[in-house]
Amino acid sequence: MEFVRKLTALFYPERCPYCSALVEATQIACAGCYDEIRRKHIPIPAGARGFRCISTFAYDGRVRRMILRLKYHDRTQYIPQIAELLIKDIENAYSDMDFDFITAVPMYKKDLHKRVYNQSALLAKELGRLLDLPYLETINKIKKTKKQHHLNYKERKTNLKGAFKVIDKDLVKGKKILIIDDIITSGYTLGECCKVLAKSKPELICCATIASAQNKYPESTVI
Repeated sequence: MEFVRKLTALFYPERCPYCSALVEATQIACAGCYDEIRRKHIPIPAGARGFRCISTFAYDGRVRRMILRLKYHDRTQYIPQIAELLIKDIENAYSDMDFDFITAVPMYKKDLHKRVYNQSALLAKELGRLLDLPYLETINKIKKTKKQHHLNYKERKTNLKGAFKVIDKDLVKGKKILIIDDIITSGYTLGECCKVLAKSKPELICCATIASAQNKYPESTVI
């Protein structure tokens, strides 16, 4: 894997996901950004409507810019670098969980076709590789919804109602599941996915994200 990344970097040089400076293929950030990120890094407990979630960063500054580039500007090459930052927090927070598989918040089919990739699914697959967990698609998004970040807190409560459906209930029943998304704000997106999964009676559902913006929605945090 490292050899492939180095070879690819000869033709498509990697850049720091936080400031876009050129970096070596094996670096997760330039020296300056990495030092600042490490100083700011505090694992953040968050609430996904009653389900446990861990986030590695607060959603601001360099991290916010990195996520926006990942989501909307095709910077999927950041995925291995981001996963390396998240992996220790996931292992520490869920050290005793022994998950059966890892999954991700899905995108609506037409939205996925337009963007081409689901950054949360790509991140989940890379984290699964690092954690030695299989990646499984467990949920479909069956309804077009408004973007959560365009809505106020009250509108977020109803926007996702009926938007998700479990693909295979038998695949979920009795399992310990880790579900991944890029960012958690009010917690309704992850929470709705967890609720849908919970109807199929898994043993455990936990969540992890790159960043948390729940300081904007303090009443939504449930530990």
